[in-house]
Amino acid sequence: MNKAIYIGELTLNITLQPDCTASTKVGDWAVNAAMLDGRMDLPTIFVGEAGADTVGDHIVAHLEEAKVDVKSIDRYTEGLSPVRISDGQDAAKVMGHEKFPVEPVNAVWPRIDEGDVVIFGSYMALEERNHARLFELLKYAKARKAYIIYLPYFAPYQVPRITRVMPSVFDSLEIADLVISTVNDIKAIFPGDDIEATFKEHIHFYCKKFLCMDASVKEMRFFDGDESWTKKCHPTDNTDFQWYSGALAGAVRVLTETNHPDPDDIMEAANETAHSELAASI
Repeated sequence: MNKAIYIGELTLNITLQPDCTASTKVGDWAVNAAMLDGRMDLPTIFVGEAGADTVGDHIVAHLEEAKVDVKSIDRYTEGLSPVRISDGQDAAKVMGHEKFPVEPVNAVWPRIDEGDVVIFGSYMALEERNHARLFELLKYAKARKAYIIYLPYFAPYQVPRITRVMPSVFDSLEIADLVISTVNDIKAIFPGDDIEATFKEHIHFYCKKFLCMDASVKEMRFFDGDESWTKKCHPTDNTDFQWYSGALAGAVRVLTETNHPDPDDIMEAANETAHSELAASI
């Protein structure tokens, strides 16, 4: 069986509640997709970095519990694992408490075989400290005939001026075989309400395949060159976060089975996992 290799940021997210309590969650929607794939017994590896501290221990243990291989997580000592604090309502008010080392991520790169699916994204793909090192791995993956998925997203506080990271965004789009994004994340990079126009004007030149997910209306749109497909998904009690995590996990899973599935197969697998009880449990 081919394997999924996720590359991205590892954070502990704390949501402050109005009653002065707090809830915690490990990782963003992509990290949780990796854990869902692990729990579905898909061989899954996570490449990233976490401090050699209590928070880092908690993050890594959470991945291990989900059967994700953590041998490619760099446990740095010169810094602190990132903690992201929000009120759960206003993304613009998210605050990051973190101290990264000066040196770029120094992970042990995993073995990559033909047919593996490499998923990368978050601010890690854009920041100057890690961009060059990450692209060494992605170019190696490309040469090994892996299938590469780019997830364009980041926390608002990380990119106060989008123009500064656009060269890295275009690098990421160009190396990808498929771009997967939520509608809000892609609008943060390319403002506009027309997703089809966004694809044609900003993505198509670099990458011919694009899956855009909109949890607010439970709809997925898949673009492949000049063709497009739309899938209306059934309503679910799962939160937007669970829906996105499940959809990504399902899409990755079907791509490990064949690198050339039909768009309908990708969206159906994404929809099935997004609505699953497993996704509801994260």
